[in-house]
Amino acid sequence: MSSNHTTLVSSKITSKNQVTIPKTIRELLDIGSNDTINWQINPNGTVVLAKSKPDLWQVVADQEKQFGNLSTPEIEWGPDLESDEFD
Repeated sequence: MSSNHTTLVSSKITSKNQVTIPKTIRELLDIGSNDTINWQINPNGTVVLAKSKPDLWQVVADQEKQFGNLSTPEIEWGPDLESDEFD
């Protein structure tokens, strides 16, 4: 976050229980469309909003969408020449 002071911004809850995150907050948290945010509700009722960091598997899924699947088919090596039985 680039701000060193407290910022107070208000939002209104719509009839569908939706809230628009104000531009000031989006800029301070560097968040935008398709970003995920975390809500932390403290025992005293305060709420902390923070940009979440994607987990490894979300990064992999996003890269797979962008670059395609990197999996390769298993190689067929032909029939085994040795017996599965051991001495």
